[in-house]
This record gives sequence, structure tokens and C-alpha cells, in this order.
Amino acid sequence: GKKIVLYHGRISIQKGVDNFVRAARRVVDVDPNVIFVISGWGDMTNQIIEQVGALRLSEHVRFAGPLWETERDRMYQSADLVVMPSVSEPFGLVPLEALQHGTPAIISKQSGVAEVLSHVLKVDFWDTDEMANQILSSLRYPVIRQQMVKEGKWQLQ
Repeated sequence: GKKIVLYHGRISIQKGVDNFVRAARRVVDVDPNVIFVISGWGDMTNQIIEQVGALRLSEHVRFAGPLWETERDRMYQSADLVVMPSVSEPFGLVPLEALQHGTPAIISKQSGVAEVLSHVLKVDFWDTDEMANQILSSLRYPVIRQQMVKEGKWQLQ
């Protein structure tokens, strides 16, 4: 009965995982039935683990470690939503991979893929309030997710 929101990628400053965690705090304050999964590894991993603890999110955040190929694909399929909160991203394949598996995405306006994908929700990486609002809206209204996936798959082709 819980919804799953996924971050997949390196855990480094340019990926904005710290903003993802801040948005998670706001989401959980409104809807405690949401689980956030962080898949990946990087130089900020310990800092993000400490941030999760400091924000008292340990019950709501799972660290999956780096997932590749079949495990990654299963995680995309299990998630209700993928968030790519990049501070700086030349392109970003994660939302494209997610769409291939039927999972919609929220991406930062600062990512290169934001220029070519129109059927995703977009947010400034620093605006964690708006990121939380978009996560909550996507989880509450399945028609939003269904439309993003339907049109996103068409756009992938």
C-alpha cells in the first residue's frame, strides 16, 4: 500500500540527492505512506545517509546501493515515480530508462534531457517545496502518471 519514489544515479553534489532528501521530508510530513529509494553510490553517500538520519527519515528512505541491468530494471518497474533532481546534468538517461519501464519522472530544469522531454514534470533543483508538491500530485493522481508514461513512450520513439 505504499508508494515508491526512486532516485537512481551517482550520489554526488551535481546530482542533487540532498535536495531529493529535503523534498522527501516534506512529502512524508503530508503522506507517511511514501518510501524513497536511493539507488547508487558516490562521494556523498555518507553525507546523504547522515542527512536522512538528521531529518528523521530512516523509516522512509531505503538505500539500495548501485543497481545494474536486471536489478535496475526491476526497480524502475517497482517504482511509482522517478526523480532526477540534478544540479548539473549534461543530458541524463535515467528518465528515458524509467519511461521504457512504464515509470514517469520528475526532472530538474537544469538537466539536458529537459530540453527534449516534454512529458515529464520539471522543477528547479533547488525548489524542494515544488519538488515535493509535484511528487505528491503525481502519487495522488494516477492519471497524471499514466499520461506522462503514455506520451513519454510515444516521444521516446
